[in-house]
Amino acid sequence: MSFTPFVLVTDRLIFVPTPMSESIKGYRDLFKRLHEDHSFCDMGFGDAFPARAWTDDEIRNVLMAGDISRRWNKRNMGDFAVGLLPTTATGNLLFSSNEGRKLKKSPENIRVIELDRWDNPSWQNDVEWVGYSCARDCTATLPPLDEGEAPLPPWQEMLEMRYGVSPEHWGKGLALEASKVVIQWAIEERGVRRFIAETQKGNSRSRRVLEKLGFQMVDSNYFKEKDVLDEWEMVVA
Repeated sequence: MSFTPFVLVTDRLIFVPTPMSESIKGYRDLFKRLHEDHSFCDMGFGDAFPARAWTDDEIRNVLMAGDISRRWNKRNMGDFAVGLLPTTATGNLLFSSNEGRKLKKSPENIRVIELDRWDNPSWQNDVEWVGYSCARDCTATLPPLDEGEAPLPPWQEMLEMRYGVSPEHWGKGLALEASKVVIQWAIEERGVRRFIAETQKGNSRSRRVLEKLGFQMVDSNYFKEKDVLDEWEMVVA
């Protein structure tokens, strides 16, 4: 599937898709720190994905390349790098408020700015990268169905919502804010009808974020780890 470079922008945040962010050294450094941070990995992944040392090549050619090949190349959606929108030397925001097109159904000022090309613009070095947010088609990556289980719904109803925020930015509402943006983009731009999510049991921080987004805990078993995971869904109204 052909990818056209674009960014999502709000009054405070910028979102850069993995096919572009994989070339940003500053973001790869953040992504590396997150996956080496025991508190971050324990809360988000439990024993399934423990913290360990990563090289920059592994971050780029394993984790980020996997997102591109399995998600962006297939559905033109996946992970976004999330950063604080910088200002220029004159004090203006990096992108003016009338650039791009505004998502029509969002009460927030969410704009899609398509770029003629992506060649590592200098402004990427001015962004403070704070985490990631994503809506992933998970139909091809879930564990196999058990015998007798009903087939999975269409991919538009199987978008897994995930997010991660650097611990130094916890408590600032960034996970909620970023997730709202990606959800609205996925609905309007990709026709998503339902989102699912999973959290480690006892992860009260992520539970609060999902509840504020409108998710409800459900008794599904898509991830086949009911002993350690809670599963959630949000049906688009």
